[in-house]
Amino acid sequence: MKMVTLGPSIMKKFKFIFISVIVLTLLNCNKSDTVDLSSLQTYHHVAIPLVSAEIDIQDMLERDTGGVVSTGNQGELFLVYTTPPMSMSASEVITLSDQSFDIDIPLGSLSGVPAGIPFTGTVTVQDTSSYDFMFPNGEELTSIDFSSGLLTISVDNSLSHEVSMTFTIPSLLDGASPFTDVLVVPANNTAITQVNLSSYDLDFTQGNVGFNEFIVQTEATITGSGAPISSTDNLTMSFGMSSMNFNQINGDLKYQHFDLGTEETVFDIFQSSFGALSFQLTNPEIRLDITNSFGFDVYMGMDSMYYEDLSGNFIDHILYDSTAQGNLQQAPFYFPVVNQPATPGGTSTSSIVMNASNSSIDELINATPKQMVFSSSASINLDTNITNSNYVLSNSEISVSSEILLPLEGYAGGWALGDTLAFDFKVDELFSSNTTIEESVIKFVTTNGWPIEVAFTLELLDGSGSLLTSIANQELIIESGMLDASGKVETPTTKVTELFCDSTCVNNLNETKFVVINVSANTDDFSNQRAVKIYNDYKLGIDMAIMVAGRIF
Repeated sequence: MKMVTLGPSIMKKFKFIFISVIVLTLLNCNKSDTVDLSSLQTYHHVAIPLVSAEIDIQDMLERDTGGVVSTGNQGELFLVYTTPPMSMSASEVITLSDQSFDIDIPLGSLSGVPAGIPFTGTVTVQDTSSYDFMFPNGEELTSIDFSSGLLTISVDNSLSHEVSMTFTIPSLLDGASPFTDVLVVPANNTAITQVNLSSYDLDFTQGNVGFNEFIVQTEATITGSGAPISSTDNLTMSFGMSSMNFNQINGDLKYQHFDLGTEETVFDIFQSSFGALSFQLTNPEIRLDITNSFGFDVYMGMDSMYYEDLSGNFIDHILYDSTAQGNLQQAPFYFPVVNQPATPGGTSTSSIVMNASNSSIDELINATPKQMVFSSSASINLDTNITNSNYVLSNSEISVSSEILLPLEGYAGGWALGDTLAFDFKVDELFSSNTTIEESVIKFVTTNGWPIEVAFTLELLDGSGSLLTSIANQELIIESGMLDASGKVETPTTKVTELFCDSTCVNNLNETKFVVINVSANTDDFSNQRAVKIYNDYKLGIDMAIMVAGRIF
């Protein structure tokens, strides 16, 4: 079982965007940019610009997701999670196990050779026998094109006479020529010969049944030595095929079911939110891309497919309409057939998509946190009542690649995020020691091209962590851009927000060592479950300044 871990959480994206971008801008001011106003007259109002920035949403997402962000044809953004490909090779479909056969040459009816009488001259014995090539799953093959292998023939001669053995295998062809060989065996001895099978084909159609069977023809010529031939004498031939590999096999592979393995896909969406989070991704997809170079149709299916939490506890089954009749069912189920290639050596491809219209993934993808577990398999020759015409090449393969596509399309609300940041910005240090700051205003000007509304609270803490003051209290700082009917931002919104800070607040600002930011965010019109889309051209502009008033030198 493989574990596949999928990128940082979407919640971290929003934390980075809505906290770091907005608040860290306060920390990015350079204290070396001190404004020396000591030589000027007294002024009552001074504006000090702090930040002017434009934030690209795709750049932010790419940095925060480790590269799983992709862009569609219209610029729409989505997250892509992939699992390692699962595959099945030719050696897993069929193997050529070693074969061995024995032939007893009949000597009991040798014409013209009386038993017990010295024998001279020659006599010939012929035999034709059929043998079955054995396969592990009952396959019925019509041919094998060998790429390697070894044919070993051994003759054991217990006669007191030399024997010349001629053997022919009509089914074993080197091009158009059947295999034949002669082996001379001395009296009371054994002889062995070996043949490389790499150039041979084995044609089983020449047998009596048309598959798995081959014929061996033998002719033994005995040359008499003067000794008698005993009734106990025998002549035995054995042959075997070993270390066989193939370029191609043909025949009926029969029904077979193959386990392609189990995968776990981990989702950690919105785990950083500490509030009540509600969200819905409206168009999640699971895409299976299957390639088939075997000479048979493949019925790809799921033996199991379900969600569980990160502790391994079962949550629910994933349902799929395998019949396209509106009948959602849990695994096991099969997908539409993946056809065999048009010609040997070719490849057939098929894509299977599970989405909100034919499965329950849109309901389950939004339960966090969790992981998806699935076990896949492939079956061939489901109809056992017919004779199949299959083929397998040495490089034949079934490969299944899976992708989980999460378009950033939907609605979400209730993000509750918090962070504490170091802060050491002293307003008084911008001016001379004679300056008296009576009050200040922190001014934000935002141009929002994102379909998201954000409210936040800023709390100032001293060095011991005690609360000094709050300078924002759930005021809407960033409003959503204006959306069109499809949920895309068509017009950015601009908003000016001023956070008043009186003399007491200014003193608190000078004493602040930490800023606590609590952020809440919703997509536009979340309460009505309006779906929005995220595009790669969305941008957020932020300008920030501090305006101070008092006796300034």
